[in-house]
Amino acid sequence: MKQKRIRKIGNSFGVILPQDLLQEVGVNAKTNLDIRSEGSRIIIEPINLTDHKIMKTFMGVLKDFDQTFDKLAK
Repeated sequence: MKQKRIRKIGNSFGVILPQDLLQEVGVNAKTNLDIRSEGSRIIIEPINLTDHKIMKTFMGVLKDFDQTFDKLAK
């Protein structure tokens, strides 16, 4: 386990992550991350942009054809 301290960066706070840790999980400076809390934990996970784009498209289809899907469900 690696211990890090939270640092003040402007009006925010941050943690500097070691390069070897980032390489181990396959992320780099251009990786988009999902950050959320679960209880007392902070979860940071890479976002697969392909999955994100598919989900965004799917949600758009659901919105556009909401009434049609509603009729089909009945």
